[in-house]
Amino acid sequence: MLEELARHAGQLVSKQNLSMNALGRPLARYDRSIDVHISSIRHKLGPRNDNQSWIQSVRNLGYMLITP
Repeated sequence: MLEELARHAGQLVSKQNLSMNALGRPLARYDRSIDVHISSIRHKLGPRNDNQSWIQSVRNLGYMLITP
């Protein structure tokens, strides 16, 4: 999942695209697996120097990896 975000660093990646490309399946209506994976990745990456997350959420759309 981090690899998919890194390929599109600085760009919004939809939850649907993350699900298809990282998990190999379409995103179900109430599927929270992407959110759980992102939470785990955020925890492993830790904060940036400005105490913000490396991965920004765009509500109801997807996620974006912030480039330094």
